[in-house]
Amino acid sequence: MKISELLAFVTVVETGNITQAAERLNRVQSSISHRIRSLEDNLDVILLDRRTDGCSPTAQGQILYEYALKILNLADDCKNNISYSKNSQLTIRVGIIECLPPYIISSLIDLGQDLGWNIDISIGNTISLLSAFDKNEFDAVIIGAGFSNAQHARTLLLSSELVIITEKSHPRITDISSLDGEVFLLSSKKCATSTRNFNVLFDDGNITPKRVVECGSYPVLFSSIAAGKGVSLVLRCSISGEVKSKIKIHQLSGQFNDFKIELLSRTDCAYLDSAKFTDMVASVFQDPRLRDVGY
Repeated sequence: MKISELLAFVTVVETGNITQAAERLNRVQSSISHRIRSLEDNLDVILLDRRTDGCSPTAQGQILYEYALKILNLADDCKNNISYSKNSQLTIRVGIIECLPPYIISSLIDLGQDLGWNIDISIGNTISLLSAFDKNEFDAVIIGAGFSNAQHARTLLLSSELVIITEKSHPRITDISSLDGEVFLLSSKKCATSTRNFNVLFDDGNITPKRVVECGSYPVLFSSIAAGKGVSLVLRCSISGEVKSKIKIHQLSGQFNDFKIELLSRTDCAYLDSAKFTDMVASVFQDPRLRDVGY
């Protein structure tokens, strides 16, 4: 028995007429008649008492009618629930600092899909993301550590290293004080994490930069470094294999080996399983490429 056959049969019983049933279902009469005959052949019974003035169910037809109503109602309920489930996928708004490699974003989106979540990603700098989070514009943010407060639910995701990058022909840097008088490039002056790290570098090395130039994005920053327009301080894992072949990486020590990234997430969201979400994000940051040279 097919749903279309049961629907045709129920409609004939309710209208008492094959012609009216065909009109209601927007089908030709022969199609309705064919479906009724198919049911009768399948069940080996006569389902309708056909008269010149219309149709009425036989005793067996009445039994099928009652079951058919239940089956059709269940089919509609199933269809509605599937449609609701498809259209009501949970969307989680996540802000991420721009210095992280792109595979982090891809992994978050893919794992979110596996869990039935739609991960909506926005890229920004630590201060703007934190401000938006406090205004409830994000459900979670992944930012540089040291800017949140005790009221935020925090999870440490990564402790990595910062490196100096220069053009390939630049002499090996053995003392950061040798960078005094250089042009320093950064992605954005609004990025508090980068600004703080640059200030630490300048203080530790007793460095006075020739000037600090804002590039606007990491791709522009890397291409400018490769072209010899200055030097920069970046997270090692932000350097791709393609970029690595065009620049020189200079390792630092001390506090520059301890750059931390943390997750801030809401614990008051009724629709979000905070522990499950945190575990998912933490698993993404176990990617071994984050601890290698570039990606």
